[in-house]
Amino acid sequence: GRAQLELPRKAAIGRRAAEEVADGMTVFLDAGTTCEAVVAHLPIDRGITVVTNDFFAVTAVLARAGIAAIHTGGSVDPESGSSDGALAAATLAHLSVDLCFLSAGAWDVGHGVTTPSADKLALKRAAIASASRSVLLADSTKFGAFERYRVAGLGELDAVITDAGLAPADAGAVRASGTTLELAAL
Repeated sequence: GRAQLELPRKAAIGRRAAEEVADGMTVFLDAGTTCEAVVAHLPIDRGITVVTNDFFAVTAVLARAGIAAIHTGGSVDPESGSSDGALAAATLAHLSVDLCFLSAGAWDVGHGVTTPSADKLALKRAAIASASRSVLLADSTKFGAFERYRVAGLGELDAVITDAGLAPADAGAVRASGTTLELAAL
């Protein structure tokens, strides 16, 4: 169900996230529709390189001449249209990324960013390790849930960009965790 769910939230987050991208940057986009939504808002012919494990994101970059692309390769997950695992993580270890945009199907204050899969864990951790700054892009409907594997605490990330649908009490708790919180207007 990647196509139509929560599209206004994802578009708002993608637009806000693209504002963080400066000329000449190498940017990692994690798998998923929220990170993919960043591509449409990136400026072309500004020396930006997108690194991604997501086949939909890399296809979106191909459609925009003037943005370079690197795909991580790795084990293909047909369900998400992305790749992960040790091979994908190894590619990231060879790259110096300015900005990592991380996705999460589940995030909260107590558990941080979590994932159901050990292969996704390895890839997400490698992306964070390769990057100068790491920013979670996750819509507010995913807040308050957690999965088995812990990627990072919210305080270990430089920022979280979510949509303005996040409850004020939850926004306060996220800010108290030690990260910067940006709420994208819907």
